[in-house]
Amino acid sequence: MMDRGKIEHILRAAGRATGHKRFVVIGSAAIFLWKENVPEAMAMSREADLFADAVSADIADRISDELDSILGQASSFDAAFGYYCDGVGEETAILPKDWRDRAKAYTSPATDGVVAIVPEPNDLAVAKLCAGREKDMDWLAWALRDGVARIDTMRARFEKLPADRLSGGLGILEARLRVLAARQEP
Repeated sequence: MMDRGKIEHILRAAGRATGHKRFVVIGSAAIFLWKENVPEAMAMSREADLFADAVSADIADRISDELDSILGQASSFDAAFGYYCDGVGEETAILPKDWRDRAKAYTSPATDGVVAIVPEPNDLAVAKLCAGREKDMDWLAWALRDGVARIDTMRARFEKLPADRLSGGLGILEARLRVLAARQEP
């Protein structure tokens, strides 16, 4: 189960392994850098998804490969600690085009100078809605129950999504929102 301390450890290790000091954290683990107390059901992942920020695409790809080999699933890091880093690309999550305007920079003494750029929770939720996997929908249901995300805020961000990356278009996102809203009803 993920928590803030584990993400801070991953960030620290990522900085040491690659020499890079600025990463974007996406996926379900990113919520811990916004909110320390997260419902257990939202913390089930063993990985934190990172990509190098403020570098060219070829350097970002190289760093992602380094993260996977040194800190990734089935690495010695994973074997030692029971959690791991998934080196991803900027294109992994479908985020609103203006997500960086709402993102925050996170650092702490435990990150050893590494800075994480973290999308705002509703932007994370929109990315999960776009992915639409069962685990994403479960995470979203808990995010809505806990007040981490809001349906109306998510819907308002649809217009800023890159249309060329939406499989099924906005209609599928609206359908998924209806399913989530129904799950919230008593």
